[in-house]
Amino acid sequence: MAGETVIVSGLDELKRKLAEIPKAMRRRVLRNALAAGAREVRDTARRAAPVLNLGVSLKAPYRKPGTVKQAISVRTSKLDRKDGNVGVFINVRPAKKGQRGAKSTTDPFYWRFLEFGTKKMAARSFLRGASSRLPQALRIFEERIAKWVNETDASGKVKP
Repeated sequence: MAGETVIVSGLDELKRKLAEIPKAMRRRVLRNALAAGAREVRDTARRAAPVLNLGVSLKAPYRKPGTVKQAISVRTSKLDRKDGNVGVFINVRPAKKGQRGAKSTTDPFYWRFLEFGTKKMAARSFLRGASSRLPQALRIFEERIAKWVNETDASGKVKP
């Protein structure tokens, strides 16, 4: 899933409607619609994420079952925001500072080993597999935007 991008084209009415409203509201509407679609992919990745079983957890006392699964999230792209665009991405959220390291039960640093494999371990792709849901995510995005366009006036307020 790394590096994959979905481009939406042919939405001239959306562009016109978005140009009529304040910039801050435009970003919020787009970000919320993008995040709604991305949650579809996130949920698929969470369902497919491998969970530590009891036998392995006894050998790895610093690993807590479900750490990777719980850390899969939809986040706003800081790079896109700096460029003045709106973007979200689905990834495994790292542990907070101070809680990182191989002996931390809350650090999902090993998600890369699961996703891409190692010399001694086959890959168990859960993020790349979830990218098959991108067409459904795009459909959700389009539905959210269409609903917003149909229910609001130029000021961004809901039509009576």
